Amino acid sequence: MSKEMVKNIQEKIADFKRFSLVLLSLSAFLYIGSIVPFDGKEATDQLVLLSASYTLIGVAILFYRKVAIWKKQLNEER
Repeated sequence: MSKEMVKNIQEKIADFKRFSLVLLSLSAFLYIGSIVPFDGKEATDQLVLLSASYTLIGVAILFYRKVAIWKKQLNEER
């Protein structure tokens, strides 16, 4: 593997880690919004917030798995 490819993969790893951290932060924010009571909040609003929160957590997990694959690939090449 060339140095350029290694650098590209390392940059992707850093980006995907940042993306997953942002997604986890956003999912925590949405989850808190789903459990904090306020006037006019309906059950469907809570369901939407919880669904979005769980979806974002799932995407973050997929990003972390991709990072693990790339790290393994880099370790095998060295």
